Amino acid sequence: MTEAQLITVKKILEGSPFQDSIEIGTPGKGGAIKLYGDFADPVGFEARTREAVRLRKLASDMMGGV
Repeated sequence: MTEAQLITVKKILEGSPFQDSIEIGTPGKGGAIKLYGDFADPVGFEARTREAVRLRKLASDMMGGV
């Protein structure tokens, strides 16, 4: 097995470090966002949430406010 294959297998076996999730918004009204993070790190999760909302607004603005 090559080193790249070993790294891929390791990532699959370890899974995502973010097991907690929250979904905000609706698909028909500006888009839904599903966020993954760690509820034990509220400051980090809030930062991820704020960035996701900012990017959702950016995408909406680019599409003409749809």
